[in-house]
Amino acid sequence: MRDATKLLIAACLLLAMPLPGRAQSGHPMDALTGNEVERAVALIQNAGHGDDTSRFPTITLKEMDKADVLAWKPGDPVSRAAFVVMRHGGATYEIEVDLTADAITAMARVDGEPGVILDEWLEARRATMEDERWRAAMARRGITDFERVFCSPLTAGYFPGGEHQGRRIMNVPCYIDDRESSHLYGRPVDGLYTVVDVESGEVLDVIDLGVVDAAPAPRRAQWSRAPIKPVIISSPQGINFEVNGAIEVRWGPWRFHMRMEKRVGPVISLVRYDDDGRERLIAYQMSLSEMFVPYMSPDIDWSYRTYLDTGEFGAGALMSSLVPGSDCPEQAAYVASSLPNDKGQAYQVRRSVCLFERATGNPAWRHGRPAQPTGLTRPDVELVVRTIPTIGNYDYIIDWVFQQSGNIEIRVGAAGIIAARNTAAAGMDAPGAATDTAFGELVAPGTVAIHHDHFFNFRLDLDVDGPMNTMIRDRLVPQRLPDANPRRSLWTVSRVPVSREGPLSADGHDGLWRLVNPNEKTPLGHHPGIEIMPGHQIVSALAPDDPPQARAAFSAETLWLTRYKPRELFAAGDYPNLSRGGDGLPVFAGDGEAAENSDLVVWLNVAIHHVTRVEDWPIMPVRWHGFTLRPFNFFAENPAYGIPPGFARPEPPALRSTIDSGGGR
Repeated sequence: MRDATKLLIAACLLLAMPLPGRAQSGHPMDALTGNEVERAVALIQNAGHGDDTSRFPTITLKEMDKADVLAWKPGDPVSRAAFVVMRHGGATYEIEVDLTADAITAMARVDGEPGVILDEWLEARRATMEDERWRAAMARRGITDFERVFCSPLTAGYFPGGEHQGRRIMNVPCYIDDRESSHLYGRPVDGLYTVVDVESGEVLDVIDLGVVDAAPAPRRAQWSRAPIKPVIISSPQGINFEVNGAIEVRWGPWRFHMRMEKRVGPVISLVRYDDDGRERLIAYQMSLSEMFVPYMSPDIDWSYRTYLDTGEFGAGALMSSLVPGSDCPEQAAYVASSLPNDKGQAYQVRRSVCLFERATGNPAWRHGRPAQPTGLTRPDVELVVRTIPTIGNYDYIIDWVFQQSGNIEIRVGAAGIIAARNTAAAGMDAPGAATDTAFGELVAPGTVAIHHDHFFNFRLDLDVDGPMNTMIRDRLVPQRLPDANPRRSLWTVSRVPVSREGPLSADGHDGLWRLVNPNEKTPLGHHPGIEIMPGHQIVSALAPDDPPQARAAFSAETLWLTRYKPRELFAAGDYPNLSRGGDGLPVFAGDGEAAENSDLVVWLNVAIHHVTRVEDWPIMPVRWHGFTLRPFNFFAENPAYGIPPGFARPEPPALRSTIDSGGGR
């Protein structure tokens, strides 16, 4: 990388880091600064609400009204406010703080359990490892060196009739920490876990289902191949994007704002495209909304493992610090994020986000003639915004990809370590192997990886040339032709507007979906639109009356449509931890409000049934999933048509002659 590129990236980083105490750029979508976080908590405590024992699992920007944000221009005044969730005295409170006026404007006690608080996670771990009943159960398994044990508290879900209902609990399984191995999750202590009241610190129960010997430790990761010669994404003349403020990104015709939130990770706002000098709005706001990961074992020590990861743990709170040259290309720009902790203080995650361009190695468009070179081909380049939250055993690579074609792709790469349990079987021919693999796959001697699902729900507040839109379903209709025609059949397109909120059946070949602006027309007379192209269209196979499915009812459909409401942000509701269900998308869409020519929000699931396999062990290869937002009659022509042939070249030395051998333009 050349020095000029390094200097430009360094400048981007200095502009992008929202350091505590640093004045922000004044954009209405900027994340709260460290000073604003601490000032909000101080205002709450100075008003006599809470004390040093209070915890604040949510401190986030309370956005200005949408109409005010859309009307805002650089230099206009910006009002600043915080939305705070406080846990105090076993109760949950929602508080709104006007940071411009230094005043509390609303406060109410609410039903619901906020996500996991770090102090509680540590307390559940400590209480477990000090409990004499648990220690005796471990000794029965031959484990007495507790320095070599790692306990990982997990959310407990909700199951009717449970004896600990009404208490804030976590279940705590443990693992043998083999320091000779690099694999923490390879040796679970099976059939044993505790139930801990995380507010009182009391171990309510020790569940011991009997001794199962731990599997052999997976081998330490080590090179078994010769290193390959470098294959590098580089920008030898410097990067083509700009990062301003905290933070706004410009790349070619694209412009958007991004901030990091503790619960959902990156929030992408005000996505616009410069269409020959006219900045056109495509999306008001987009983000991950929820993740649902239910495991498929009926045993009591596994059946509760039905996580709602975003609402229970936080995709932003568990953001990894990215590794240059591996997690992201060397020339990427890395952005630090300032996030609030549970005590109302700001902390930083270095390199929490990377931004980089990459040439895909494919043509953006092309046409040629057989056996002849062509100048009618253009290189495809895209801009990637990447974060990687590590949530327990899984790492999720989340990419927002902006393309020269006008497409936006959202890609999710599932990585990390699959969750496993022990078995006495060393191979599939061993006695008991068939029984032990009824709900998973034997992936190594003594190790069964349990089958499970992944549902990633994305909230897409698309505003196609403005907020008033209509969802159109393009249905393919087979048509039988008359006998006189040499063809017997073809298909036509039936275009029907969606009239009401609710779930939409994204059933592949039979349904295509577009959000259009019925109040605008292109030069050809089309209503401009954005097509929603689901990539992985499974729905949950769990029964509707299964308690985990009731809590994650959004997973019963691939696609949902609702009218915009500023408090409807999370597909499983505001407080999914220990929830009983009956919240989130089914409630948002339950009143069936009119949806034509309205401000609409699309909710889309990226989902897979993960049938585990040997090749997923001891660590998974990254498995990618995703969907695409594609312009449909939005532009007057292919927006990538104006890409010049090849890349810009440095100015040649004076008097140097050049020969064009690459074909015509």
